[in-house]
Amino acid sequence: MATAPAVSPQTRELASRIYVDLVVRATHVAESAVKMESSPVNIAKLSFKLAAEFDAVERELNAAHLPKNQDFKVDVESIANWSK
Repeated sequence: MATAPAVSPQTRELASRIYVDLVVRATHVAESAVKMESSPVNIAKLSFKLAAEFDAVERELNAAHLPKNQDFKVDVESIANWSK
């Protein structure tokens, strides 16, 4: 039985974009050498942390716009009462 991934595809995609951007900024390419100012592993870990925090804040901001009464049931009687 397969287990669910620890990171959602949305978070992974965002982390990947953050990682690429950070690596580009941390890399210096010279005529005969390439120098990275930071460890690629540290950049990857930071990318996932930033993506997870971004997703958490996005969920928090969107929560205000989600339905509040999800247990509300509409039946024929309710609709008939609205017509009166």
